[in-house]
Amino acid sequence: MALCIIGFVLFTISISIKPLIIIQAKKQLEKVFLQSQVSIGGCVFEPMRLLGLLDIEIKRPGVYDIKVKGATLGYNLFSILKAASWKLSLKAVRVQVSTPQQGIAKFAGYFNLGPSHGAPVVGAVEISGLTLDLNTADLTAQATLSAKLGLISQSLRYLDLKIDTLGGFGLQLENAALKFGPDSGAGNLSITQIKYDKLSITDIKSGVNLRDKTLSLSGISALSLGGDIQGDLEVVMEKEARYAANVKCAALDMVRLAQDFDWRDKFEMTGKLSGELKLKGKGAEIEMLSGSFSALTPGGTLVIMDTKFLENMARNTQLPLELLVENFKNYRYNTALLSLGLEDDNIILKVALEGEAGKRNLNVILHDFKLGREEK
Repeated sequence: MALCIIGFVLFTISISIKPLIIIQAKKQLEKVFLQSQVSIGGCVFEPMRLLGLLDIEIKRPGVYDIKVKGATLGYNLFSILKAASWKLSLKAVRVQVSTPQQGIAKFAGYFNLGPSHGAPVVGAVEISGLTLDLNTADLTAQATLSAKLGLISQSLRYLDLKIDTLGGFGLQLENAALKFGPDSGAGNLSITQIKYDKLSITDIKSGVNLRDKTLSLSGISALSLGGDIQGDLEVVMEKEARYAANVKCAALDMVRLAQDFDWRDKFEMTGKLSGELKLKGKGAEIEMLSGSFSALTPGGTLVIMDTKFLENMARNTQLPLELLVENFKNYRYNTALLSLGLEDDNIILKVALEGEAGKRNLNVILHDFKLGREEK
């Protein structure tokens, strides 16, 4: 009888307190999502183990619209005062961001995430059915966002994230799963496909390690341009994100490269390349770039149709334009060496070809190259 009475009391409390929970939850969300409209459709409260909110929408017109079908905060009654023991579960999350005239630095100002020295809110996060649609100006001025991500990474012991789609900045990601923890921060990442325009990278897999503010992807494997890609990536989420990548490519198809980047009106190339690329940077700035690639036997062919490129080459080499047009009309190469480097913010691509018709050397310069655009 006593257990029945206790159960009835807890049930009565859970019903009567739900409206107060919804009101308080709305207030807290409005403090975090500044100048936003917050609505909550319902509440689930089990005093001994969990608190849940249903049909949440957080909207700031012209900036973002966030919808969450269900958010559950699970806890242990005996350690309820220890935030590290709490687990946050989010289901069917849809995030739409639209700030085409503003960068990430300004976007981060729409949120009040608390002081950087604050205590962790939860120890574990599980997100399933996440859809992200991002339309912002750039990723170059991301100091505030990077610092907050660094804080979050220090707070979490465990993360289980499943992304259905993520779009933005010219990229489209499909079916991603990220899991790390508990405690050690070690886990794994898998992505079915990443597309940039027509370029597609598929079957991406990697080990993941998250310690303090450093995210490391090790043993990355993927398929692209008909070949294999392997590598490692490290990102340090500080005031301005620092990153370093080492990528090895095997048997990349040059026909696919020209097709996927819509370069077929400029040149046509057959053959396959293998090589290695190293990259270091901070924010939008590339600090180091080094790459070397070579053609696989038996080589291939190169045809250059870009008249402007040939005219610039004629001026630089002081060779007749007609000769260059003829030289690259249907040039067959047996060996090819490509190198990438960085000089004064300019990316330098050097190509050395050799075939029965002789040697051909090409230099391509991308001036003032940055990852994105600087804010004005």
